[in-house]
Amino acid sequence: MEFYLAQVFGALAWILLFISYYKNGNNKLLYLQILSCVFFALNYGFLGAYTGICVVLFEMIRDYLYVKVKDPMKVFYISLVLYTLIAIFSYDGFLSLFSVLASLSDAYALTKKNRKVIILGIVTYSLWLVYDINYASYSTLVAETLLIISNIIILMRYKYAYFKSESLVFSRGMSINTKLVDEFSKLDSSNFDEEYNWSKEKFNAVVKNKKTDIIYIHDEDDIIGYIHFIKINENKFNKMINQKEYTDVHRDEMKKFIKKKSNYLNINSISIRLTYQNKKTVALVSKFIKEYVVRKNRMGYSIKGIVGVANSEFENAVYKSMKMKCDTEEPNDFYVYYLKDDKLKEYLG
Repeated sequence: MEFYLAQVFGALAWILLFISYYKNGNNKLLYLQILSCVFFALNYGFLGAYTGICVVLFEMIRDYLYVKVKDPMKVFYISLVLYTLIAIFSYDGFLSLFSVLASLSDAYALTKKNRKVIILGIVTYSLWLVYDINYASYSTLVAETLLIISNIIILMRYKYAYFKSESLVFSRGMSINTKLVDEFSKLDSSNFDEEYNWSKEKFNAVVKNKKTDIIYIHDEDDIIGYIHFIKINENKFNKMINQKEYTDVHRDEMKKFIKKKSNYLNINSISIRLTYQNKKTVALVSKFIKEYVVRKNRMGYSIKGIVGVANSEFENAVYKSMKMKCDTEEPNDFYVYYLKDDKLKEYLG
């Protein structure tokens, strides 16, 4: 009887976990994942897998801390101590350690993004797979096997996109329709946290304003990303480089480029499909931004400053490759990068 109850709770735990991925809002997601952990604990409890019980109960606390604490590495370092204690006091043979190692891999993955998460996901679920086979948690094997296979497929897509990155093309978006706005919204959702995303209504209104430049990033006929440039005034530029809390650019702060006048440029967003985020693409985007600024200067629009607020790892990588200055203290949810005066001249060569 206990064996069958274990399988039922294992299946329910995975069902709740999958549902949580489609819920909006941290609170709903957290509650479902906590309940999922309780079912996983019952699953392992009925099977006598005591290390597994300790690990999943600790994961409830760990995941709560990851949501509430700004610096995920601090949570990870604290977790190392507790994982060591769990491994020592619940030791039940060599294979019992696989649950600790699996959870440790998962904890480290929560501090990373993009391809590293995929690789660590394969490691995590492979370790859980071995542990669950050993303790006869058969109802969890299907989900873990599917996740390993799906992560391998995603990793192959990353590899394919890496080889295709050199052939990416940049072009100015002269007209933007509802379908493109929907695509850009999806890209933003996968690149940035919700609080940094523009609504579709705002995006449409800004596009109609015709005071911004949107650059498409193509892989042949497929638009896989975009760069959004906004011209701002000097006052807004100085406010942005000194901001301590995130402030967006509002429509009334967007200006038209004026010849023979000082123009300040905000790189509002660099959003690109996750599979294409690699060193090659970073170099290509950095090169294009430089060419864009040089072209504006040649056309008579004197660019006196560039500012970008990085809300993703990819944006951080691009701005660092441009050798932009950053005064934002770590850790933070966003980082302000800028170039002005001699640094800008040096950048433009």
